[in-house]
Amino acid sequence: MELFNRVEIIVSSLEQREVIDILNSVRVPGYTLIENSSGKGDRGICHNDLGREFSNSYISTICTNQTQFEYLIRDILPILKTIGGICLITTSNSQISDDFSPSLTSLNLSIPIMQEVQKVEIVIDTSHIEDALNILESVFVSGYTIIKDTSGKGDRGLASSDIDYGFSNSYIMTVCTNQKQLDNLVEKITPLLKKIGGVCLVTDAKWVNH
Repeated sequence: MELFNRVEIIVSSLEQREVIDILNSVRVPGYTLIENSSGKGDRGICHNDLGREFSNSYISTICTNQTQFEYLIRDILPILKTIGGICLITTSNSQISDDFSPSLTSLNLSIPIMQEVQKVEIVIDTSHIEDALNILESVFVSGYTIIKDTSGKGDRGLASSDIDYGFSNSYIMTVCTNQKQLDNLVEKITPLLKKIGGVCLVTDAKWVNH
């Protein structure tokens, strides 16, 4: 296993194709795409309801070297500045094929646009999603992304979006930009998780200021 930069990009679905073209141009080894997510950012609320004009797309990939990472950030930044969105970077262990070692000329970029943050992931019963979002609003996070109807298993059993099951889970991702904000969020979300179940994960990350 080797350490790589994991890059998570959330943009309007209208820009999804352009982002994927960028990933292909810098020759990342692959990507994961989740369409029709909803959420809130500095440009307002984005829905995936029928009848709405747009929703968000969540795209995750890894960069196998620093040069590839710099090209990706350079090319994605104009989209984030013009349209909005988020780009989060974490360090992950990964095992990939030796075939994915693209040859790129170094840009020798210093990236002052990167800011240290805490990535917070919450998985909770969908019926209580508004309770979780109210907590996020109360600690003034800059935004969040929601992926509804996820499936899984926890200490309270199975959760599935199938009709045979009476409930499903939702995945919420947000970012805390300082320790006080994170402490407030953890303090407020913990009683809810103890009452109804769920999980809250906190990871050191960087995001691209734009």
